[in-house]
Amino acid sequence: MAVNTKTEYALRVLIELAEHGLLSAQKVCDTQKLPKKYIEHLLAMMKSANIVQSAAGSQGGYSLCRKPEEISFADILKAVEDSSFDSSCVPENGRHCLGNGCKLSLFFHELNDKILDVLSNYSLADIHKYFIEGQKDESR
Repeated sequence: MAVNTKTEYALRVLIELAEHGLLSAQKVCDTQKLPKKYIEHLLAMMKSANIVQSAAGSQGGYSLCRKPEEISFADILKAVEDSSFDSSCVPENGRHCLGNGCKLSLFFHELNDKILDVLSNYSLADIHKYFIEGQKDESR
């Protein structure tokens, strides 16, 4: 499964904040080569989810609200409204569902619970570790 662009960009922003602390949206965008308007929208979403906080002024910017170990991948997905890992059977919109009386709905709900459990067990700190290891591999 691949994450969508919102989640990829959010992870890149959060890794920058985890590494450097308080940063402006512009600085993050310059470093990561990301579109500022899009990143400002994602930062607003993550601020509403209490993942990041902002400080106004010339020395202001964004920082993490919690330690990277306390921010789960599931928290990030929820904040940016990425449902690409959601496998639940939802009869109302036909998602993974054959309609009323679908015999697979229990399976999809159980699968979704297990996926959510796995996603909740990966923290931003874990993801950052993989990011750092990936950088080491690229330099070989």
